[in-house]
Amino acid sequence: MSSRVGYALAVVLLLVGAVLRIVNFATLPAGLNNAEIMDIRISERVRQGSIEVFYDLGHTGREGLYHTMQAVVTAVVGNGTLGYRMLSLWLGMLTLAAVYALAQRLFGALVGVAALALLSSNMWMIILSRQVARETVLPLLIALLLLMLARTLSIYRIHSRLADNTAFALLGGLLGIGFYIHPDHFLIVLFCMIIIIFRLTAPQRLSRQTISYLLFSLLVMIIIAMPYLISSIRLPNLSGASRIFENYTLEGNPPFRALLDLLGGIFFMGDANAAHNLPGRPLIDLVSGLLVLIGLLMTIRHWRQGRYAILLIASLALLPTTFLTPQSPNFLTLTPLLPLLAMYFGLGVRTLYLSIIPRARPVLLLGGLALLVFNLYWVSSDLLVRWPAQPETEIAYHARVGRLASYLDQTAADMPTLICDSQRPLYAGDVFSSTNLMLLMRNRKDVDLHFADCGTGMVFIDGGSRQQVIMPDPETLNGMQPYLKAWMDRGTLSADMPTNSVILLEVAQPLADTVGRFTTTAPAGYAPDAPGGAGLAETPVRFGGNITFLGYERGSAAPFPPGGIVTTITYWRVDGAVPPDLRLFTHVLADPATAPAAQNDTISVDVRQLESRDVFIQIVFVPLPVAIPPGQYGISIGAYTAANNVRLPVMDGDQMRGDRLFLGQIEVQ
Repeated sequence: MSSRVGYALAVVLLLVGAVLRIVNFATLPAGLNNAEIMDIRISERVRQGSIEVFYDLGHTGREGLYHTMQAVVTAVVGNGTLGYRMLSLWLGMLTLAAVYALAQRLFGALVGVAALALLSSNMWMIILSRQVARETVLPLLIALLLLMLARTLSIYRIHSRLADNTAFALLGGLLGIGFYIHPDHFLIVLFCMIIIIFRLTAPQRLSRQTISYLLFSLLVMIIIAMPYLISSIRLPNLSGASRIFENYTLEGNPPFRALLDLLGGIFFMGDANAAHNLPGRPLIDLVSGLLVLIGLLMTIRHWRQGRYAILLIASLALLPTTFLTPQSPNFLTLTPLLPLLAMYFGLGVRTLYLSIIPRARPVLLLGGLALLVFNLYWVSSDLLVRWPAQPETEIAYHARVGRLASYLDQTAADMPTLICDSQRPLYAGDVFSSTNLMLLMRNRKDVDLHFADCGTGMVFIDGGSRQQVIMPDPETLNGMQPYLKAWMDRGTLSADMPTNSVILLEVAQPLADTVGRFTTTAPAGYAPDAPGGAGLAETPVRFGGNITFLGYERGSAAPFPPGGIVTTITYWRVDGAVPPDLRLFTHVLADPATAPAAQNDTISVDVRQLESRDVFIQIVFVPLPVAIPPGQYGISIGAYTAANNVRLPVMDGDQMRGDRLFLGQIEVQ
């Protein structure tokens, strides 16, 4: 095969690989798995300025360079599933190009094209290009290192002139940088050193100039790796050297059995982890596997030649990481071997091609094309249809919230949206909740959302106009307080989304009717100590801070026993920007002038997202003391800012009327 034809076919295969990696890129897989979430959280720490050699994860450590790269990429392209996966996509495509270049320069165009064909249509490589995982760097790193070694040590298929200083500098730079990516780099450095020693002892001696350049490469590696080495001394439990086989035990999986499982995973029964694979699907098909074995045998036969030797040395050095794992086969640990498997495949194709008579070679090429078409059909069916439909895949990638995140990207800009989450209103920090996970997967960040703990609170956006209510947790709807559930029952559940996840709600008129009757059915009064004294407060009552009390629902008129729970349901309207630390209080008082006998300070909506005309409901449960004396008790409510504990004033027109309202009395007996 001529170089020109090889380049043309390589371009076609790169385009095929790009299509397989880009199709449904934002939604396949539907969400993020737990390992990806951990890596993303580290990347977010980097974006906040925490740049470290190792990140302490409590039970283990994690090198930080990949996460720094991820932070840079997301700072440019944005986060969400699209942004988080973009780096892996770029690395995956660069890997294809690098493996082709390596195989073509070592063994010729046919081997390069065949190796590229295998990797471009390999399902695990495609999944890896859609994952947030530091392992995405390893195939590219290995291909580039082998390329630099072949260049600097003059072991190309066609010997070239002495490499310049740039190639040696790149070799040293790659060797040094790799320490900051993955603990497997210790084994990568090992095979690089063995390859250099092998070349130094070869009959064809290296020049003194080449040897001096190699020493320069080692110096570059040491200089770049020095912070890593210092950090390893300071934090030995986090260093990569201590984590290469950190989870492997002889008792759990003996080496010979693990090796057999690995080989079976390549050819027969693959990774059972749905985050990595359609459970049980082999890494490659049997025909490709046979060609890999032929290529391996050919490599062993010619091991004394440098271009074959570097493949064998790299394979033997990396092999332990692929099967000395708690569960074998594990495609994630197998990732470093992928460039080598691809070149063995290419060598197998070339061996078979050269072993038959020239007249039969076109038939063989047609057979190769048929194998490629079969793999394209196989991977398309499994990747696009079977794999995402697996229940294990849905669980592994949190598909429910992933679909909701995608739904938000499509709809939230056109329809006001309320997110129901019990942890969001008062605390929106680093909490692993379904809501925060959904927001992590969301690609559009330019649309404001409303948040509420829908167990005790509800927001009717823009006075009850058409809105959608999103419930990332499937139990939210069933766990609602019945009063709020009755409001939700006025809406329509979306049949196209996961069960009990999206409600379309429009309650402007019922809300207006409810608020309109508060004046006669649930009167409120000013505090006795307010300027102007006690008296009936005509709702709505304006508070300072752009919040208006609309009214309340009367609770039970029956007497409460000691230890009982007093429930109040209040309605509030937002008239402008409200204090971000707004809280509501409910007090049970024996006497307006004394301290509360019981109280509850809370708020169930995220006030930071509220806008003018929004109405929210607050349900408050106030537990009475077991030792509370029998008698009549008043219920007072109000609002304050948590930062300074200052109550908002109650306004009667332009006149202040204290800082609380009374909602009638209850009896305790």
